[in-house]
Amino acid sequence: MDDPRDANHQPIEDVVASAREAQAHWGQASFGDRARGLRALASAARVDADLVRCLIEETGKPEYEALGFEVAYLCEVIRYLTGRAGRRALAENSRSSLIFPHKRARVGWKPRGVVAVIGPGNFPLLNNFGDAVAPLLAGNSVVLKPSPRTPGASRRMLALWREVGLPDSVFQVVEGGPEVGRALADTCDMVFFTGSVAAGRELAARAGERLIPCVAELGGKSPMIVLADADVEAAARAAVWGAFAGTGQICIRVERVLVESSVADAFAESVRAQTMALRQGGEEPDVGVSLSAADRERCRALVEDALARGARLLAGGGGPPGSALPPTVLDRVTADARIANEETFGPVLPILRVADAEEAVRLTNASPFGLSGSVWSRDRDRARELGRRLVSGSLCINDVLVNYFFVSAPFGGMRASGMGFRHGAEALRQFCVPQSIVEDRPGWGPLAAWVRRQIGFPYRKRVLEALRFLMKVLYR
Repeated sequence: MDDPRDANHQPIEDVVASAREAQAHWGQASFGDRARGLRALASAARVDADLVRCLIEETGKPEYEALGFEVAYLCEVIRYLTGRAGRRALAENSRSSLIFPHKRARVGWKPRGVVAVIGPGNFPLLNNFGDAVAPLLAGNSVVLKPSPRTPGASRRMLALWREVGLPDSVFQVVEGGPEVGRALADTCDMVFFTGSVAAGRELAARAGERLIPCVAELGGKSPMIVLADADVEAAARAAVWGAFAGTGQICIRVERVLVESSVADAFAESVRAQTMALRQGGEEPDVGVSLSAADRERCRALVEDALARGARLLAGGGGPPGSALPPTVLDRVTADARIANEETFGPVLPILRVADAEEAVRLTNASPFGLSGSVWSRDRDRARELGRRLVSGSLCINDVLVNYFFVSAPFGGMRASGMGFRHGAEALRQFCVPQSIVEDRPGWGPLAAWVRRQIGFPYRKRVLEALRFLMKVLYR
């Protein structure tokens, strides 16, 4: 497409140009002004029934998850970033130099400009507008492109943005397919993408051509390692929730369980019983039903491959083509099965039996992904030690999923799971460019003038000898 346009037929270049113009004023506003605006937006979203209704209708998720996962997360990330932590992260600070004690550097944080946030369909609020909060607070303008499958929540947030009186064009929503995402990567000043590995690679390459930063959270194959000394019943409850919440379409879901053989029978039976009791569909569901046809068929193919390699079906199953995919549990999955290595991203839980912790670590680290995971043991020191050996950006000890709500701690992946991160002061600063301004300290003017005369032209032998002496003292 020579002239990519959004769903409203507005050229992307025009959208970004208006965002850049608006950012010049938004970036000059104080941290407090931007924070107050975002807190007002959070207050409006918290009580907006249309937002929750939209999330349920578009994704098929239960109200518990629409409110408890998505809206609550948005309120929490805004609360944290607009508070003391965010203010400190973006505050100008002073640095000193051992070599030039009469000088100081004042380090400030300048917004990058226009940030493109390209979101996925599984979390239309959390991983869409939720990812726009940090760049907006840092003084950038944001152009958000939601998934074509679930644009409604982003539209609703744009309406709320306007209702609370926040400035036009600082936050905009564009709709469309991959061509719109590519156009944003070709025109914005930074890209924040959540989605597939293939799309992430393409966007990162486009950003690299322009030498602009790209943050990408991509696939995951998060392991749950259950050691023999774990609380097996608690681990089984967590496995069922961690695997089937969000209809299994959560980036840090329990994608596979590696359980020591000595407790595998008890663990598998508890998981089976709890899975069979889950309610799917109806008025008060535990598990949603909305998966695309392609997602359902991929999951069914992975289940069939595992069964062909000797796995046992404990609950659920593929069902007829086109039907809803029920929560499915596979036991005795072999390490060479596709479902043990490929991202499932659906309501299927494979259980792999391992001889010991060493085999669990080996199988975990053989994955090309490294996003999240958990380790289960009554010995927390042992669990932490094992966790540090895993290739993973974040981990839980004796829990699952909750690490995403620790918005004070950076969250990101390793290997094919992406680059960059969200959350914490670290993520807020990645939407800025540090600027250092070096100046004389107040009251040190005469000394500063004398030093400048010594280190400039013409070079003096006595200054060179003084430099050698200083290096000997400082760096021996």
